[in-house]
Amino acid sequence: MTSSFATSEKERIRLYLGTGCGKTTATFGLAIRALSKGMNVTIVFFDKLEANTSEGVALSVLAQSKQEGFGKLEVHYTGVNRLGAGPGGSFRFYSSPNGILPEDKEQALLGLSYIQKAFDRHDQVVIADEMLDVARVGLVGWDEVKELLKHRIDPTLLVLTGRKAPDWLMEEATTISSTIQLKHHGRALEGIDC
Repeated sequence: MTSSFATSEKERIRLYLGTGCGKTTATFGLAIRALSKGMNVTIVFFDKLEANTSEGVALSVLAQSKQEGFGKLEVHYTGVNRLGAGPGGSFRFYSSPNGILPEDKEQALLGLSYIQKAFDRHDQVVIADEMLDVARVGLVGWDEVKELLKHRIDPTLLVLTGRKAPDWLMEEATTISSTIQLKHHGRALEGIDC
């Protein structure tokens, strides 16, 4: 562990929130920085499969790196294909009253278990991509999220993304950044937006 990270023990929970593009992209920049400093990083995707994201190949290459001084990356994809699976190709959770399937809840719990394992390993950076939205729509309960957060110990930084967070988590967070969508070109572009 590098001394520069050890001095930032007050950084515990970081939230990337908002309706605009860039939340997940911001986590990738953070992960690259941490890995380049020899830190261990875990990324858990709560609503994506490797097959329907453009970053899968790059993350796989980084996870296999044996470069001296480079950290260790673990990447886990949980969930079923929800992107483009709703009416008119929309995201299934937000477009259908019966958008949540039993396997969605099972996969969300699997995602929580990956985060717990990263905490147990004392990874320096643990990223839970879209976990806030998965909790917001009811795949996991906020009580389960609270219980999981009790297992994070310094100097592990937990990064959570999603559209919004409950007040109690906003108070608990040490850093909060927001993206606001002022204008959007239309559909998500493969290789750029997804």
